[in-house]
Amino acid sequence: MKSGSEARWFVASVKVVTPILAVATFGWGIYTYKDASRLERERRQEEAWRNAETRRIEATRPYLDRQLTLYTEVTRLTATIVTSLDSSEIEKATNRFYELYWGELALVEHGQVEGAMVAFREALEGKRPGDDLGQLALRLAHACRDELAASWGTDAWKR
Repeated sequence: MKSGSEARWFVASVKVVTPILAVATFGWGIYTYKDASRLERERRQEEAWRNAETRRIEATRPYLDRQLTLYTEVTRLTATIVTSLDSSEIEKATNRFYELYWGELALVEHGQVEGAMVAFREALEGKRPGDDLGQLALRLAHACRDELAASWGTDAWKR
């Protein structure tokens, strides 16, 4: 059996420890609530960003599809110009290249693609002696790939 002083000490300890535990439990509850709220807020922000990005792509989809179509066509044309042995095929590809160069492609091209198109045209016209059309065609294709990756907001084009 405990003596009176031990019992009083025990009761006093319980009286001191109980509020400390209550405050600690309350503090832990506030911490976990705030942490869960922060995580939920971050999740909602990430979801809102993804939704906005999806809406942006959908809103610009006709432009992006047209850009993809024209870039694919111009890279096919430059490849034909560089690799074909059929002079009529080369002439046809060259004529279409100029149509795109002076027309439709200007609607969707930017920076690197624009520069690569100019370089290819100048080499095609003999204004850049020593430039290899094959290398310029590859440069144009790579510029198209990089610009498509930026336009579509994905690195999948670069893989």
